[in-house]
Amino acid sequence: MKIEIRTIVYDESLRIEACRFEGIVQPFPNHFHEHFAIGFAENGERCLSCRNIDYTIGQGSVILFNPGDNHACVQSDDGTLDYRGFNISKEIMLDLAEEVTGKRELPGFSENVMSSLIQNYSQPFESCIPQCRQEIEKACMFMEQHYTERIYLNQVCRQAGLSK
Repeated sequence: MKIEIRTIVYDESLRIEACRFEGIVQPFPNHFHEHFAIGFAENGERCLSCRNIDYTIGQGSVILFNPGDNHACVQSDDGTLDYRGFNISKEIMLDLAEEVTGKRELPGFSENVMSSLIQNYSQPFESCIPQCRQEIEKACMFMEQHYTERIYLNQVCRQAGLSK
């Protein structure tokens, strides 16, 4: 029998909580969070109910919960759930939304299981190679030269001539 392992780590500099659940067999009763939860099912198949919509999630499913989304899940195969995720506070999400959109508004996500995102917007990885190859090389060179120091994204972007 596989032992359930739950690991949760908070990164002070990013102000984001990361979690990893391994070998989970217990059902999660209906509940909600005050933060955004973005996760990835590494293994196992579960029946997930979120906002009164039922989903089947399995290996490779990406899951996204808005703050306040009521959800529950139960194992639907003979295996166990292995899951990795990030919990992002509303304040951090406001900062990220403002950085990306210029508006300080919380985003809301209508799809909780992101298979439609992958089906509708993904493309082969090779076609996603960035056009700014020289800038990437500058960023890599800077990180190689300063790997023993604490490096911030702002520094790398400045050296490469790119925005975050």
